[in-house]
Amino acid sequence: MDTESLYLFRDLCRTRNMTQTAKNFYLTQSTLSKRLARLEEELGYPLLLRSKGRQEAELTGKGEQFLGVAVHMLELYEEGLSFREEKERYLLRLGCMRSAQEYFLAGFLQDYLGEHPRCSLTLEDHHSVEIRDLLLEGMLDVGIVQFPLSNRGLVSVLLHEEPFLVVMKDPGHFQGKKVISMEELNGKQEIFQIFTEEFRSWHDQYWRAMDSKIRVNSTPTAEKYFQAPEDWMLVPRSVAAAMGERGFSVFPLAERTPFHRLYLACRQGEDRLWVKEMATALQKHFQELEKGAVKK
Repeated sequence: MDTESLYLFRDLCRTRNMTQTAKNFYLTQSTLSKRLARLEEELGYPLLLRSKGRQEAELTGKGEQFLGVAVHMLELYEEGLSFREEKERYLLRLGCMRSAQEYFLAGFLQDYLGEHPRCSLTLEDHHSVEIRDLLLEGMLDVGIVQFPLSNRGLVSVLLHEEPFLVVMKDPGHFQGKKVISMEELNGKQEIFQIFTEEFRSWHDQYWRAMDSKIRVNSTPTAEKYFQAPEDWMLVPRSVAAAMGERGFSVFPLAERTPFHRLYLACRQGEDRLWVKEMATALQKHFQELEKGAVKK
C-alpha cells in the first residue's frame, strides 16, 4: 500500500470530485481511477460507490471506516518524515468536548504550544463516548471526557468538578433573587441538555425531560430558544459564567445538585514522553483553575 494512493484517497474524500482530485495531483482522471482501483484490490473491498452518470465521489460504508485509518497512517508517515529535520516534531492528538475546549483549554493550549514548539497538535471535537472509542482504536492519544474510563485498556483521573446552576435570558419575577428553589421552576419552560446519565437520573426526580420546552445537545444551540420570560436551563458553573458574560442571569439552586465532572483519559501503560507531558500539564492547569475558583 503506497502513500501516494492514500493521499489520493484522502483528497478525494475532501473534494468528493474525481476531476478536482485528478487536477490537484496533475493526473488524468483515468489514472486516478486506476490508482484507486488498485488500492481497493489490495484492501479487498470497495471504497467508492460507482454507477453510470455519478458525478460526485461517494464512499461505501467500509470506505468511511477506512478514511480514518488512512488519515492516521498518513499522520504517522509524516511524523516519521519529520525525524529527518534538525529538530524532530512529534504528533499529539487530543480529543475533548466542545464545551471543554471553549471554557477551559483555549488559553492553555496556546501557552502549551508556545512552550513546546516540537509539538504538532491535532485538536478534535467529540462527545465522550466517541473519545473513548477513538482512544481504544489508537486514533487519539489523550482525551477529556465526562465520565471515568477505568477498563478495556483505558485509565482516567478526575480533572475538575463543578455544580450546576440555573441560567435565564429574561428572569421575569426571579429578577433580583439570590437563590432559586427547584420547586419554583416550571418544567415546561426548561431547555434541556443531558450532560451525563448521573445528571439525567437526578434531573428526572424533579422534572420530566419529555415535558421540557425543547431538548438540545449543545449549549450554543440552546441559547437560541430562550424566548419567553423565565425560560431556564441547568448548566455547569463554567458554562453559566460564560453565558453570564453574554447577558444571561445566573442563579444557584437552593438544593444540592450533582457535580459535572471532567476526566483525563489515555491508554493504560502509556509511556510516550510527549503524551505524559501533556497529561501532566493538563492536570496542573486544572489544579490552578481550582485554586482560582476557591480564592474567588
